[in-house]
Amino acid sequence: MVANSSVTVPTEQFYISVAGLAGADLEEKILRWKVYLLSEKKKSVHTLRAYFKDLRDFLLFLTEHKAEKPSLDILASLKITDFRSWVAKMMIDDEASPATRSRALASIRSFFAWLDIKGYMHNPTIKLLRTPKKQQKLIRALSQKQAKKVMDNADYLEKKESDWLKQRDKAIFFLLYGSGIRINEAVNINAGDISKYDTDDIDKKAFILRVLGKGDKEREVPILPIVWKMMQNYRDICPYISKNKNDPFFYGLRGGRLHSGVVRDRTKLLRRQLGLPEYMTPHAFRHSFASHLLEEGANLRIIQDLLGHASLSTTQRYLEISEAELNKTYADFHPRSTSKKAKEMDDKIVT
Repeated sequence: MVANSSVTVPTEQFYISVAGLAGADLEEKILRWKVYLLSEKKKSVHTLRAYFKDLRDFLLFLTEHKAEKPSLDILASLKITDFRSWVAKMMIDDEASPATRSRALASIRSFFAWLDIKGYMHNPTIKLLRTPKKQQKLIRALSQKQAKKVMDNADYLEKKESDWLKQRDKAIFFLLYGSGIRINEAVNINAGDISKYDTDDIDKKAFILRVLGKGDKEREVPILPIVWKMMQNYRDICPYISKNKNDPFFYGLRGGRLHSGVVRDRTKLLRRQLGLPEYMTPHAFRHSFASHLLEEGANLRIIQDLLGHASLSTTQRYLEISEAELNKTYADFHPRSTSKKAKEMDDKIVT
């Protein structure tokens, strides 16, 4: 694996090695599928890597199952029992979770669909497999009080280092929580991706951030004045700033583009220093951003646009957090509740 500007990506050899698990006729098609996923479907390196890991495991299974390298003819001849054997292996031997099995099934379905569209091979049997039910992953967000604690102490890492690094970390934390963008979107910001929003009120300077999200979809995100102030404080003392608009906005220690792994490490260090929950990750700031906007009455459609969600149903998951918080507050403090906190409140009133 090699590292690019913000994510660890497989080398070309990884994809060639996966294709090499198949027979000669199928091997070529696998490499063409990779080009299709990147150039036409605009899949991210994360998605591409996941697809090929799933394909690798599927090809290894078929090699053992059929006692020969998989070919187009073998794929075309697979029956529902073959696919069920593959799923059973994932469940029993690999102990794969429903989410992992669901993703693997989606990856191989995608590959089979592409082979069919191209006229290389036809086998619709995989469509008959039932997708494993995934347990809905609970979104974990910080409370507003916890988020404020992070912002108040964002540059107070107990580590001897340059002031510009502390200001950079503070700017990153403010940006993640203040805009809801993803960590990879943040570290991939270039100097030219921020533009001033025209306003006649000099006290209400506004800036717009252009980010490239999943599927290379571009969107514009407003930057709060307090967030922009933190970003500017960092830029004022960063030793690597240039005037080239294509240069990074956030720099690493040695002058290269800041890596997302560094931000994750800094977040872990800060949460432990502040005694905050283990689920406080860079992505938790995105969850907190959306949840807190909902708590304050923001429109769900607006939050969808800010987060860059293609589907409103994805954004609606944050409603569950708000409702859960509401129920918890009710259970904790309503006079008729049976919770410990409510009883304590009653005792205080009586005394």
